[in-house]
Amino acid sequence: MMKEIGNLIIAGFRGSSVSEDTPIRDWINDFQLGGVILYDMDLEYNQLGTRNIRSAEQLKNLNVNLQSFSKEPLFIAIDQEGGQVNRLNTKYGFPEFPSWNKIGQRDDLKFTEAYSRKLGELLNNLHINLNFAPVLDVDGGSSSFITNQGRALSSNIQKITEHSRVFIKQLKQQGVLCCGKHFPGQGSASGDTHAGATDITNTWDKQELGPYKSLIHSRHLDAIIVAHTFHNKFDSEFPASMSRKTITDLLRIKLGFRGVVICDDPSMKAISAHYNLKTTLKCMLYAGVDMFILGNNLEYDPHLIPNAVHCLQGLVSEGAVSENRIYESLHRIQSLRLKLKGNG
Repeated sequence: MMKEIGNLIIAGFRGSSVSEDTPIRDWINDFQLGGVILYDMDLEYNQLGTRNIRSAEQLKNLNVNLQSFSKEPLFIAIDQEGGQVNRLNTKYGFPEFPSWNKIGQRDDLKFTEAYSRKLGELLNNLHINLNFAPVLDVDGGSSSFITNQGRALSSNIQKITEHSRVFIKQLKQQGVLCCGKHFPGQGSASGDTHAGATDITNTWDKQELGPYKSLIHSRHLDAIIVAHTFHNKFDSEFPASMSRKTITDLLRIKLGFRGVVICDDPSMKAISAHYNLKTTLKCMLYAGVDMFILGNNLEYDPHLIPNAVHCLQGLVSEGAVSENRIYESLHRIQSLRLKLKGNG
């Protein structure tokens, strides 16, 4: 029933190579997964090179193998922002990529263009075709979690938009799609959604929608990650990633976004501490999420991906989610897939 339902999942997995008995091989094959997400560090071991990335040659081989198991072009995704969020670390022999904040301080569009081209070329060479960047969050000052990690480019909306447009365009020219984050804006948040609920009701400003408005209007944004932040005036019950008022009413209807909506990993404590997996998936689908990042890297569960697929199938067979709703997401995912150059 609905064999393609696995397309809604971007799966994290353990291993820097693939053999006959590697679970990810079967998951891609049996469940028709939409994509995978690569990490360099397994958080259980908390050491570099303990997850999927050890060197350029190793990573390239891994990705070619992963792609070969998939009937459709597989999204091979990574969080490569530069600075602290830098899966392609110099310790594995990759070039150094400064943080998004350093790019903003430099504020030279030519430099951003060269930086982005270099990154796009590297990702393409490694057979990575989806980058969870750029960060569109507005610099919220010293009390901001995102700012303190060097992940926010600027407090100036126009500057964020201009540099992000260059970044997205350059990566796309190299066959790499981008995903803006974290909608509706996490720059003012003092907390980390990995660790628990983060309330932005009193700190968020509507100008934080600015980069999204501009980049949606200019058709640069193919995909958007929605944050687990809570904003009482948007939705008094659910965080953004589970909120129909935020995703469908604001992002889709008001801002006119037609691309793929991806939820930040629901295993983050902001979600997992309050909802079980089935409820989470149900609420997120109703809200308007198309794809789920199940990174499986905070607390590793070997059964997470099969369980998630079975939950999705169960929601449809029980009538809790309509087949039409699933097909809406599958259509958007397929449209995104068609934007990939070649098969990885």
